[in-house]
Amino acid sequence: MTAPGTPGLVSREEIEVILRAGDPLTAARAAGVVPGGGILVAREGEIDDRLADGDHEGTIDAHRAAHSEGRPSEAAVAYGAGHDAAAVADRIAALAALARETGMLRAVCPVPAEGGPERPGSWGVEDLTVIAACRLAMPDGVEVRPHWVRLGAAACQIAVAFGASEWLIPAGDQSDPGHLAAGVGAVVRQA
Repeated sequence: MTAPGTPGLVSREEIEVILRAGDPLTAARAAGVVPGGGILVAREGEIDDRLADGDHEGTIDAHRAAHSEGRPSEAAVAYGAGHDAAAVADRIAALAALARETGMLRAVCPVPAEGGPERPGSWGVEDLTVIAACRLAMPDGVEVRPHWVRLGAAACQIAVAFGASEWLIPAGDQSDPGHLAAGVGAVVRQA
């Protein structure tokens, strides 16, 4: 593996190893995540005019096209029930390559599957591991945003310790981002 704390310099194979291990602490340490960082906070509707995947993965080509037009983007990374670790690793690696190529990818947003009766969409260890893998793979300047609605405020708070660097808080949510950030030794940066 590359040197700890060197975001954006991890291979696709290393991403898959992290995802298959299912150990978020190892992934966070590999990503060089340390307490005391900052968390960018925005409320829904405050983000500029960028291509945003939302809850479903858009194509890399769509992001590349937006970037060639001068429009930044944010990309979803689907994981959990029904998503093989190899496919998730491919997506993360492709987005990291695009971010290095264009410099216009602003955020990656891990989106847990909704799941079904046989298996929940994702589970806590998996959520944190994917967040850490995204942080490890992405170059500086690309935010890692956990899915606030599906994970909830408490899991998004914990995700900061695993490399999450941005929260998008839904309109109407009364969570106090300053209080949540302080609870994990982080400070709020306004979008």
